[in-house]
Amino acid sequence: MPQLDRLIVFTQIFWLFFFFALIYAVLTHFFLPLFIKSLKSRKQIEEHNLSEIINLVEEHKKKSWSLRILVLKNLLKVENLLTQNFLSKSFAKGDVVTNSVDSKLISATKNYVLYNDYSLLKSVIFYPKWNVPRN
Repeated sequence: MPQLDRLIVFTQIFWLFFFFALIYAVLTHFFLPLFIKSLKSRKQIEEHNLSEIINLVEEHKKKSWSLRILVLKNLLKVENLLTQNFLSKSFAKGDVVTNSVDSKLISATKNYVLYNDYSLLKSVIFYPKWNVPRN
C-alpha cells in the first residue's frame, strides 16, 4: 500500500511540521502583537470610560443635592410668604368673597399650609367648576 510507505509518511510529516512552524512563526511575529495592542487599547478605553462615568455620576449627585437644597429653600420661602402675607391679610380682614366650595378649598389649603396636614387637603374632593355634580 503506498499510503503506508515509510518514505512517503516521513516526508509528509516533515512538511506538516515545517508549514506548521512557519505559520506559527508568522502568526506570533506579525499578528499576535497587533492583537495584543488592540486588547490593551480596548482595556484602556474601557478604564477611561469607566472613570468618566464615575466622575459624571458624582457631578450629577452633587448637582441634584444642590438642586434639592435650592428647591427646599424656595419652597420654605413660598410657604412663609403664603402664611405671612396672603393668608393672614385676606382672612384677617374678611375681604375675600367666595362661594361655599371655594371657601372650603381655601380653608383646606390654609390648613395644609399652616399645619402641613395632607389628610385635610385630601379630604376635599376637587371638581372642575363647569362639571360640578348636581345633588
